[in-house]
Amino acid sequence: MQCTRAVARLASGMVRTARVTQQPSKQTPAILGVFEQSCRLCSSTGVVDSPNKTKPGTGTPTEEGILKRVLNKVGFTPNTKARLKVTSHLLYESVADKINYVAFFRDFNLPNTFNSWFLVTELHVWLLLMRSMAEGSETGEDGRFLRNCIVEAMWGDVNTRAKKLGAHNPSRTRQQIETLSEQFQAALIAYDEGIMSDDRVLACSLWRRFFEMNCDDYVQIERLVKYVRQQAAMLDSLPRDQFIIKPKVAWVDLDKCKV
Repeated sequence: MQCTRAVARLASGMVRTARVTQQPSKQTPAILGVFEQSCRLCSSTGVVDSPNKTKPGTGTPTEEGILKRVLNKVGFTPNTKARLKVTSHLLYESVADKINYVAFFRDFNLPNTFNSWFLVTELHVWLLLMRSMAEGSETGEDGRFLRNCIVEAMWGDVNTRAKKLGAHNPSRTRQQIETLSEQFQAALIAYDEGIMSDDRVLACSLWRRFFEMNCDDYVQIERLVKYVRQQAAMLDSLPRDQFIIKPKVAWVDLDKCKV
C-alpha cells in the first residue's frame, strides 16, 4: 500500500501532464510505473497506512509490543503499583501462614492470646518493612510504597481477627486496635535502633516490646536476638526478583535456632 497523499499528488500531476503535452497513450504505463515505487515520505521500516506494525526485515507483526501493552493495561508489569500491592499481600501471607506461632508461645512462655499473636506478627512484619526500604535507593518510591502496603495488609488481617474475637463489644475492640497501632509505631522505632546497634541494644528492644519487660531468662532473650539476626541476614540475601517480583521468603524455623 502506498501513501495516499503521495498517490493523489502523482495522479493529479499525471492528469495535468496528459492535458498539456498530449502525449500518446503508449507512455501511460511509464507514468503509472511510478506508483510501484516506494514513497519517500513513508517510513523505511513499514508503511504509514499499515495497521499492523512489523519487525524490520520480516513480514510478521511484533508480539512483544502487544504483550507489553496488555500487561500494562492489567497491571502485571514488575514496576507497577498494582504488582507491588499484590506482592505486599504475598509477603504478609508468608508471615501469617508460615510462621510457627505455637513454637513461639511454647519456647518463650507466651500466653496463647491475641496480643501474643500480634507480638510475633509485628516482629516479622518489621523485618519485611526493613527489607522493603532497602529497595528505595534503586527504585525510587517502590520500597516506601511496598512498605505501606504491607502495613495495610497487616491491619486488614488484625481487624478481621479482632472483630471475630470481639463481636459482642465492637467499641472495645476498636479501642484495643488503636492501642496496638500506637504500640506498633513505637516498636518499629525501637527495633530499628536495635538492629542498627549491637546485640545488647537489640536485646533491650526485644525485652521491652516482645517480652513486655516480663522475662528473666537471659537464654531466651539471647536466642531471640540470634533468631532476628538470622532472619535479617536471610532477607538481605534475597535478590529483588525473589522479594518483589516473585516473593520467595524462606523463614528460618525457630526450632533450628539454638543458643
